[in-house]
Amino acid sequence: MTVTFGEKKGKKTSVYVDGSFIGSLYPKEINEYDLTDEGDISEETLNMLMEETLLRRAKCYVMNLLVKADKTENELKRKLKENGYSDETSTLAIEYVRSFHYIDELRTAENYVRTKMDNLSEREIRYKLSEKGIDDETIDTAYEQILESIDPERNTEGTSAIEIKAAENFLRKKLGIRSEISYEDKQKIMAAAYRKGFRQESIRSALKNLIGDS
Repeated sequence: MTVTFGEKKGKKTSVYVDGSFIGSLYPKEINEYDLTDEGDISEETLNMLMEETLLRRAKCYVMNLLVKADKTENELKRKLKENGYSDETSTLAIEYVRSFHYIDELRTAENYVRTKMDNLSEREIRYKLSEKGIDDETIDTAYEQILESIDPERNTEGTSAIEIKAAENFLRKKLGIRSEISYEDKQKIMAAAYRKGFRQESIRSALKNLIGDS
């Protein structure tokens, strides 16, 4: 099997074996395994490199990411790829942390909703969670559990006190210290809130609460 060196990014060099990317290695690791560009590598050495060096390092990297904050599987895959890990190594590292239940996408979704619902619309929250790779069913479950616990009386049209509060916080920043605004300014502010995903009923209720305007 033939080793070839690819792009160098920072301190690490991309390494390929028979044309397949195996990962990015530090100079110390390249020297440890006596690797040279266009040189040979045995199957035994390759297995050791993959398991004892790259996979071990990937596991530690993923664990450190999860200690700092919840991450979805998609986010972890993206981070691993950006840091020079192959798809194979990334999959094994993610399977490792998943076996300890360190990845919980429902928990991630619930935490995100709780931290963002005072300032973002439900639509924007759902969009951002989708970007993280969380499926609609999980988002629905997370949102419903939280809303049911803190706002069981939300109306049948789906407009909740939670979103009205978030709309108030958004509109308050736009209004500043004003207690009255012109019709034109009101339309601009309402349009800005609508673009942020707030429902029209939430926007009207929030404005009424802030400036007594319907």
